[in-house]
Amino acid sequence: MNEKPLVSIICATYNQKDYIAQTIESFLMQKVDFPIEILIHDDASTDGTADIVRQYEAKYPNLIKGIYQTENQYSKVLGICINFIYPAARGKYFAECEGDDYWNDPYKLQKQVDFLEAHPDYSLCVHRCKRFNCKTKSYEKSFPQEEHERDFSLKDVILGGGGFFGSNTVVCRRDFVQDYKEDFWQSSPVGDFPQMLSLACHGKIHYFPQEMSVYRLYANGSWSSQTMIGPEAYDKRLKHITKMRKSLKAFDAFTNFNYSDAIQEKLDLNDFNLYWDFGKWALLKKTSHYKQRSFIGKLKAAYHCIKVSLKKFKD
Repeated sequence: MNEKPLVSIICATYNQKDYIAQTIESFLMQKVDFPIEILIHDDASTDGTADIVRQYEAKYPNLIKGIYQTENQYSKVLGICINFIYPAARGKYFAECEGDDYWNDPYKLQKQVDFLEAHPDYSLCVHRCKRFNCKTKSYEKSFPQEEHERDFSLKDVILGGGGFFGSNTVVCRRDFVQDYKEDFWQSSPVGDFPQMLSLACHGKIHYFPQEMSVYRLYANGSWSSQTMIGPEAYDKRLKHITKMRKSLKAFDAFTNFNYSDAIQEKLDLNDFNLYWDFGKWALLKKTSHYKQRSFIGKLKAAYHCIKVSLKKFKD
């Protein structure tokens, strides 16, 4: 790692031994005309993930650097990347991909970096992402659904939320990764969404419609598997949304209340989606999002809640 890299590939992993090799291979297959480095942070995995990372590090010592924890840090601090990976990175750009996702286009990095190099007023570049459901072993709709190359605004990011585009699609300027000491970042239950909000405040966002990565839904240890499955799923989602509400309120103040309408719309949508997913009809019909639906839309919402409730009763 003597030559200074133009791009630092940022990968955080924990107990993802079934996926991490494919993730690393997707980094190694990138065809680029600039130097890169691969930083992989293992958060004290107990399933052998760290051993796999060490094997790759030994094979590619000038390319891969492992950061190994002896105690799990996620349970202690918010922001694995901010606290442990970013400080070790040397690149002008950060390209992110968690240990259970992967890239599927060998020219992904080259395409995104070429754009950012040519357009210094853009803070980050993203693209469309495939979604693979680990429960059903099948692909779901890619996201975002936008089929044309375009720019996204800060309002788009607010309304889109953390799932607007995949974190494994992001290539951003390291100099624009800031604001992490602000209340909206510190109070967030996740790190990727406030990071996207921050980046959108400091520059433009460009979107490519090509599918250049794969996001695993319900992968072991992932956010989706921890919050969407099991008897405590509703309470976990409610806790998550409550924290997100605090974060977005703080972001509203950070932006001098210039995006209050969009933030309130997002908060209402978060509540609606929670009650929709868990069939909470009595709560769902009180949301602003429900009240704005057409008569047919309201009937569909009621019917959906009945189906969810019946399914839970049968289970």
